[in-house]
Amino acid sequence: MYDKHFLSESLGDLFFQKFQGINFISKNSDYFSDHSFSDIPESLLVRIEDFSDCEIVKSVWPTNTRFKEIASGSSKFLNCIFTQPPFLLADLLYKKINDGINLKILFGQNSSIPDCNDLVEKLDLNKPSNSNMFEKRICENVISNVVVSDSGACLMLGNKENSTDMINAIVGYDRNFINWCKEFFEFKWNTGEKFARLRTKP
Repeated sequence: MYDKHFLSESLGDLFFQKFQGINFISKNSDYFSDHSFSDIPESLLVRIEDFSDCEIVKSVWPTNTRFKEIASGSSKFLNCIFTQPPFLLADLLYKKINDGINLKILFGQNSSIPDCNDLVEKLDLNKPSNSNMFEKRICENVISNVVVSDSGACLMLGNKENSTDMINAIVGYDRNFINWCKEFFEFKWNTGEKFARLRTKP
């Protein structure tokens, strides 16, 4: 027999958590009406409650500042999906590798990485990797970008034209949102394959 009191409390907690996530979406309806979850699996879309404690960060500089904050705070892992790498992040990622932090970066075949980019040069993306702490893969297509570590996560969705919005981002430091972004990264990572040299664009 089920404990009806326990079941009632459990359902109440579930509805409350879902409501908190829906409330976040509602408060930021202007952002979500212009963005899509097009490359995010349905298994993650139903977990809207994981966004409850997030915030929307707008404009390039605050978003890039959060990138660096989340990367700097990593003590165990750092996972990134890029269609184009944020500026002024190369030195920090290089330092994290040398500090023994496991770094994984996923690109898409649609990624736009100019040959002169400092991330390409600092991490030797156009050369075979010689570091056990740095793994790189490429998959067919990426739209949503993410920077996630054990300290926080930053998610950049695609717009209605399915181009990554690198200016506005969803940022959170709650464990549930970190796990959500980590699972999204792993979902995309598992569709990719290793590469020796990144084919950059002039």
